Amino acid sequence: MKVNISRNLPFLIKIYFIAGSIILVISLLIYNNNLIVRMQRQAENTTWLFSRFTGLALSRVEDSNNQDFIREIREAIDLPFVISDSEGRPMVWNEIGVPQVGDDEYYRLLDFDPANPDDLLLERVLKKTAEFDRVNTPIAVDTGDIKLFIHYGLSGLAQELKVAPYVQLGVFVLFVLFGFIGFRALKMGEQRSVWVGMAKETAHQLGTPLSSLLGWLEIMKGQIESDGVSERLSTAVEEAGLDLKRLNRISSRFSKIGSTPNLEYQDISPIIIETVNYFIRRRPSLRIKSIIEVDLEEMPLIRCSRDLVGWVFENLIKNALDAIADKDGKIEIKGSVNRNNNRIEILFSDTGKGMSAALRKRIFVPGVTTKERGWGLGLALVKRIVEEIHDGSIKVVQSQHGEGTTFLVIFPID
Repeated sequence: MKVNISRNLPFLIKIYFIAGSIILVISLLIYNNNLIVRMQRQAENTTWLFSRFTGLALSRVEDSNNQDFIREIREAIDLPFVISDSEGRPMVWNEIGVPQVGDDEYYRLLDFDPANPDDLLLERVLKKTAEFDRVNTPIAVDTGDIKLFIHYGLSGLAQELKVAPYVQLGVFVLFVLFGFIGFRALKMGEQRSVWVGMAKETAHQLGTPLSSLLGWLEIMKGQIESDGVSERLSTAVEEAGLDLKRLNRISSRFSKIGSTPNLEYQDISPIIIETVNYFIRRRPSLRIKSIIEVDLEEMPLIRCSRDLVGWVFENLIKNALDAIADKDGKIEIKGSVNRNNNRIEILFSDTGKGMSAALRKRIFVPGVTTKERGWGLGLALVKRIVEEIHDGSIKVVQSQHGEGTTFLVIFPID
């Protein structure tokens, strides 16, 4: 099988950059994680060795200099620790979030009973000591006269390093999420560009034969007026003229896809009635057996494009007729004003074959259709016209197999 490299080159370049970015980020995460683990181990070892050194240094200091030396250590290092005596009374502590007792209150330390704590501040120190002991074994220091224990925790750096892998994981998740959103937006933008290009090209291709047909029709009308023909032929020419005008309007709709339409205040009731009458007049040629009922309240003007809104109604009615197929059915169109939410609501209901729950969720996705030969673009364009151009909404409010479907179209009132 021959592969067209030039045609697939843009796609391959995208895959290259996306896959390369993911591999690069994962490689950096693995490297940084290994580095963090090594730094964490080093920080833990440094903490243990420093605590050990402190214990050894304390065992070689005279009692008269003990408090000054310990104070110097406490001020010089950034290490959470508690020094307690053999009975568990905390004597000195550092970086645990509890203020140190002053020299004039040293009696509080000597009078404190760890078994029956009655000092709230020292009780907090005691709880912190228990937390340290659950993580690290306390270091015993024998000064000769008294026996002390150093209870220590991880330094601030070591604690931050423990959290670092989770921060990296969060960054990676955000990278993947934003990458997916960006790729999806890029893909949708490309699809939209294809639709816009196809629509404009269709309008361009239709323009020349339409102009020619309209010219020939005018010649035929002039000939009819001068020579006189049967009423049947005259009616046929008149209806052909209406169809050509409608085809010209459809060409105009395609040309407006992708551009910003001019929105003017319109009464949408005549647009609905005009669309319905078009299908009713052509019931014989379209083999329509269904009944179309219209029930519209008096509705205020809304800012809209007459051509594009007419396209929405035409698509919904045509889909309803296709769903009913050859059997006798009914299409109901009801329009009302929701004053509470300041909007116009239009219901399109049919007694056709309906849709499954899975299809309902994807019915507005381009390419999804219930027709054997459908392109699946009609409802996708309808959704874009209603929501993106007119700031409204459209959804399926009810649909079951064999019981028909109901669409709800909403337009805001300024």
